[in-house]
Amino acid sequence: MLFQRGDAYRGFYLLIEGGVHIYRLSPEGRMLVLHVIRPGESFAEVPLFEMGDGDTYPATAETLSDSTLLFFPADAFLSFVDAHPRSALHMLGQLAGRLRSAVRQLDAVSLQDVQERLARYLVEQVPTVPDAPDTAPTVELDIPKSVLAAELGTVPETLSRALRALEEEALIRTEDAEIALTDVRGLRHLVDPH
Repeated sequence: MLFQRGDAYRGFYLLIEGGVHIYRLSPEGRMLVLHVIRPGESFAEVPLFEMGDGDTYPATAETLSDSTLLFFPADAFLSFVDAHPRSALHMLGQLAGRLRSAVRQLDAVSLQDVQERLARYLVEQVPTVPDAPDTAPTVELDIPKSVLAAELGTVPETLSRALRALEEEALIRTEDAEIALTDVRGLRHLVDPH
């Protein structure tokens, strides 16, 4: 556990290796995964830039596996930004990308069923693969299925049913933590039929 929602804000992190998920819990204990952090991504920067509201962490961050992180204390980093204002541009770009991802996630949870959300997740993992590749691209699940389910706005049982349905439609083939995309065109059509 790196920090919990409501903890006093101390600074932000950069993930070097491993995995981290950022989440919130409902009063009933249901988890909403806001973001899964992968190596090279920073997180917990938002309170740094919130004027007056940045005194606590707005969500909980927990490692998913053995992880290596760098910690940037808020006061020291703000002094650095004062001296080097252009350094904040990369951070703002990453925050904007995360906001765009959150909007896509909200659209998906509101407007798509779990099968469509899962198909979107899978095709986003192989964005440069052509519609009809010579060999089926493989997606390695680097996070537990329970975390993927929460990230897709569902529960593990429903995710398992969606995986089986995509497999029965010959769109994917699963084996442990690997998912072969046997019909990339079909998955993309499921995501965007136009």
